[in-house]
Amino acid sequence: MVLIVEDYEVSETTMALMVYAHPQHQTKILDLEGDFITSESSKDLLNHACLNEGCTAEGRRTATIMATNYIQKTPLLVNQVEGIIAIPTHSPDQHTCCWIFLHHVLQVTSITPAKCKITFQNYKEIELDVSAATIREQMKKASIVQTRFCSGQRYAFWLNPKPRRKMTKRRLEE
Repeated sequence: MVLIVEDYEVSETTMALMVYAHPQHQTKILDLEGDFITSESSKDLLNHACLNEGCTAEGRRTATIMATNYIQKTPLLVNQVEGIIAIPTHSPDQHTCCWIFLHHVLQVTSITPAKCKITFQNYKEIELDVSAATIREQMKKASIVQTRFCSGQRYAFWLNPKPRRKMTKRRLEE
């Protein structure tokens, strides 16, 4: 069963944003909580999610291009703290572009040279009119974006560190 929603927010439960051919509704949303359709375009949903994090989708795209030089089909870092990255299946300017969320993909299987099946972590499957090689390449790009922008690793260092003193226990004698 597919539910109609008006105020959907992209989150860590979003698995995919797909084109939905309907006069009033533009996007089908695959979410861990169910399937939804909305009148908002996937571009609008993604831009709104980025704005919630203090930047436009175009600003995120520009930052990613500057850091990685991925000019075509640039992965979109939706939420840096939660590591949410959306992968376009085609150029975002094309009507057929779907967005797949990296952290939900379990497996990509080739059906034909121009068609693939994506299996998500919850074992839900979708078929897309794009090659498995293209999706795998997009996943590699997204993984590099994740490593570049979402690494929780922090480096600590000191200039001219003082050597630590060994602590020994002594009895005080009075």
